[in-house]
Amino acid sequence: MGVKKFLLKNCIRDDEAFHLARVTIHSRHDLSLHRHNYAEIFWVESGSGTHLINDRKIMLEPGHLVMIRPDDQHTFTSARGGLTLMNLAFPLDTLHHLRNRYFAGVDSFFWTPDVVPYQILLAVSSVRRISQRAEEVLQNRKSSFYLDHLLLFIFRLLFDNDNLPADQKIPSWLNHAIRGFSTPPMFKQGVRGFAVLAERNIDHVNRTVQRTLHKTLTDLVTELRMNFASKQLSITNTPIKTICNDCGFTNLGHFYKTFKEVYHQTPSAYRRSNQTIV
Repeated sequence: MGVKKFLLKNCIRDDEAFHLARVTIHSRHDLSLHRHNYAEIFWVESGSGTHLINDRKIMLEPGHLVMIRPDDQHTFTSARGGLTLMNLAFPLDTLHHLRNRYFAGVDSFFWTPDVVPYQILLAVSSVRRISQRAEEVLQNRKSSFYLDHLLLFIFRLLFDNDNLPADQKIPSWLNHAIRGFSTPPMFKQGVRGFAVLAERNIDHVNRTVQRTLHKTLTDLVTELRMNFASKQLSITNTPIKTICNDCGFTNLGHFYKTFKEVYHQTPSAYRRSNQTIV
């Protein structure tokens, strides 16, 4: 049996720019092997199964996001209980626009030369955010505007998830915690709050941070606190004592000492130098 070719025009109306749907696969046997004349992104919300892609078998679990190129040949099977995913299909001219505007020279995402297309295992909370944004889009017209809105949201999340050097290979749960540990309530909880955000015990988080980032969890928390402080000093007139408290420090002198160790100047000097009009 030949490989079927799915056409986008058969999935959308004339006034629609994309196809977006949630589907649950229950088959434990191969579905139709196919390729298509459009680009596709899917992400797994729940369940498990197998992605049969270009003669490879890849296990799928909640958090997996995959970008399918037009010539990729793929299908799915599910484990007992089914495999629930959301699927976004859109025209190739949109893909060309993204390439020209944002990804010229990039050999990742849709443009990877690898046999297996781009895939990433995200934190389930990140996939939930994508699904929530997709549901918001579904409440509006399926226009190019809302297609771009959703695609840029997805790419922004992927950039945030992949903002560290490749050789560090940090797990998605740690990257999620680093991005989420950015507010005064979190800073005041310190390393324990970070571990709660990471949904791991402190010892495990500390070992992972040391192995991948080559610093202790305490050092990482201090770095994130100081990053917050530097931004507040640069763009606000918030009193330094308030910034100190927001960063989770109970002693102003300790805050000054820590800040100077990182930025080699006092918080007040840092504020003066960064709020100068040039």
